[in-house]
Amino acid sequence: MTAFRVLVADKVKAQLYELPSRRGSLKPLQCFINPEGRQHERALGTGRPGRVTSGVGGGRHAYQSRHGLKEHSEEVFVRRVATAMAKDARASDGAPILLIAAPRLLGSYRKHLPANVRELVVMEIKLDLGKATDIELSRRVRAALKDLPFSVTAQFRS
Repeated sequence: MTAFRVLVADKVKAQLYELPSRRGSLKPLQCFINPEGRQHERALGTGRPGRVTSGVGGGRHAYQSRHGLKEHSEEVFVRRVATAMAKDARASDGAPILLIAAPRLLGSYRKHLPANVRELVVMEIKLDLGKATDIELSRRVRAALKDLPFSVTAQFRS
C-alpha cells in the first residue's frame, strides 16, 4: 500500500483520486458521469402507472413502483462506480479509501460496495464536495487525514 484512494461523489459525478503522499496533491484517476442525475423525473420516463379494477366494489388502484426512475438511475450509477472501485482495489493492492459524499449517498455506497472494498474504507466524510475546488478538496482531505490513527497513516512518512 503506497497511497490513499479518495472518492468524491455526488448524484451526477464521482471522481476517484490518488493521494501519493501526505503532503502530495490529489491526482485524478477516474471520472464517472451520471447524465440522468441532472434530469427531472418526468424526463427519465413518461407514462402513468398501470391501473387495476377491484373485483368487489369497483374500486380502481394504481400500480406504482417503490422507487422512482431517478432513484433507480442513481442506484445504477453507484453500482457502476462500486464495480470500478473493486477493480481499482485489486490493482492498487488494497490502498486505503476515503469516501466523501452526502450522507444519503454514503449509505448507498456502503450498500453496494463489495465486502473486500468496504474493509478498505478508513474514513467517510459526510459532505457534498462534488463542486468544491481542488484547493478546498485538498484542504479537507488533509484535515481528515490528521484525524486518522497513526497505524493507518504510518505509511506517509514524508
